[in-house]
Amino acid sequence: MRKTKSIKLGYSLKLALNGLFKNRVMTFSSVLVLFSCLVIMGSFLLVAVNVNENVNKIDGYNKIVVFAEKDTNDYDLELMREALERIDGVESVVFKSNEEALEEQLSEYNLQSEFLLEMYRDDNPLKDSFVLTYEPNASVETIKLHIDNTVDHVAKYNINMDVVTQINGLKNAFAIIASWLMILLFVVSIFVIINTVKLSVYARRDEIALMRYIGATDLFISLPYLIEGLIIGIVSAALAFGAQFLLYKYLMLDLIGRYDIITIIPFAELRNIIILGFTVIGIAMGFTGSIISLKKYNKENA
Repeated sequence: MRKTKSIKLGYSLKLALNGLFKNRVMTFSSVLVLFSCLVIMGSFLLVAVNVNENVNKIDGYNKIVVFAEKDTNDYDLELMREALERIDGVESVVFKSNEEALEEQLSEYNLQSEFLLEMYRDDNPLKDSFVLTYEPNASVETIKLHIDNTVDHVAKYNINMDVVTQINGLKNAFAIIASWLMILLFVVSIFVIINTVKLSVYARRDEIALMRYIGATDLFISLPYLIEGLIIGIVSAALAFGAQFLLYKYLMLDLIGRYDIITIIPFAELRNIIILGFTVIGIAMGFTGSIISLKKYNKENA
């Protein structure tokens, strides 16, 4: 039984390779289009990941400063901390006493900190505060609502909403453009793969008719074309990964990274997700193109 299956698989693989070679122009077109789709998709993903990494490091971007009411005692400050930490989307909560805040202010303006600290020690005009860092995808409006409704002893809170709004707007615009471009490339890739497989099916139409006549199953007839799509997807994914590595190394690491303008994530940290994404998408699109082509042929020749 195993030997029979191996023979059938070997026969189907041979037919698939023959079909790809006979229609090599369309095969090359399929690989090229799918390769381009994967490289562009991967490039957008890598740029987006690096943009998010650097945006999150912008001081004040994903932070909210919550000020406690004047003379709030230590017990109530601890309750405030616990309430803030329970809010969905909040990544960390750091307490800053009014004394620490005063030292920072004086240090920032290069003032005589020891003299002024002594002067304001008993009458510090600043308030105790908590610095909240929230997750990049968290809703700022939801966090504000929770602070208003669930946290006591809040005097006020500061959010740099203009910066948040502008950066989120840019990120959303980038995501929309990238999504539409990838959808367009997906459609083009599947269309080219469909035509490649369709040519193979058409070239072997007499053989397919004979196999049906002698009782060959639909799976046996369809398997070579499914393998064609699989081969196109795997080859495209492998070539795209190699090209993506070279592009990332040359453009991001060698050109941009050497100036220390922004932080560039090492490719090794992103390698596994790129390999997985390219492989899954390449195989899925190859199979999809083959299946659609076979369904069309079977419908036309039913």
